[in-house]
Amino acid sequence: MVGQRPLKPLIGVRVPDRQPAFSGILCSMSEIPVIGMSPGNSYFREEVVNALLKAVVEKYNKTAILIADIPAVATYIALGYPENIAWREKALPNGNNLRNKILRAKANLGYANDQVKVFDWESEVKNNESYTSKYKKVEELYNSSETFRASANDATREVLEYSDKDVPDLEAAVKIGVHYLLSEIAFMEFVPEYFRVDKVVYIYHRNWPVYEKYIRGDFDDVPRPYLGFEVITV
Repeated sequence: MVGQRPLKPLIGVRVPDRQPAFSGILCSMSEIPVIGMSPGNSYFREEVVNALLKAVVEKYNKTAILIADIPAVATYIALGYPENIAWREKALPNGNNLRNKILRAKANLGYANDQVKVFDWESEVKNNESYTSKYKKVEELYNSSETFRASANDATREVLEYSDKDVPDLEAAVKIGVHYLLSEIAFMEFVPEYFRVDKVVYIYHRNWPVYEKYIRGDFDDVPRPYLGFEVITV
């Protein structure tokens, strides 16, 4: 079974995003793009973040950005890091580093707060009742659907195998690390309600098969037209 680990951030580590929430332009739109940026992913260099933000805002005029730093703690624990190190030296610092890149790019490009929204997982997502409800539903699908479970585990296994860390018990690690993927999908289920929009489009730099199958309804015969996916490379 996969559940949300009772992990709590260490005091003094978190540097929350202080920008105000979207208003006006963004919330009046019927479709919102969400750029997924993974903490610790070397792809998201400064120049890539700048170019990706520019490309998405030029196309949609606005964007939200997901940095799933707290869920990433599960990934680092799966890779063998002690829980306190996973929090203090990996997930949160990597998330803050990525957030700072985004905010610098936003400033350099001259975008307003109602064009670029960087979610703060700790204050806006983790304890939100709508999000936790969505997570439970995604978790239920994971536990009940063999095909979804296999696809989610395969995607998680690929991430762990790509790391330069030696993982002695890979299958046990997958059961821990899959929390990150389930959290991302639950977040996307939560975003339309959060913004009160008809559709949200996940933006990533390569295909994400498990999510693409999920939104088509391949695992449970429930198509999700309010969720989209688009590959944008820069």
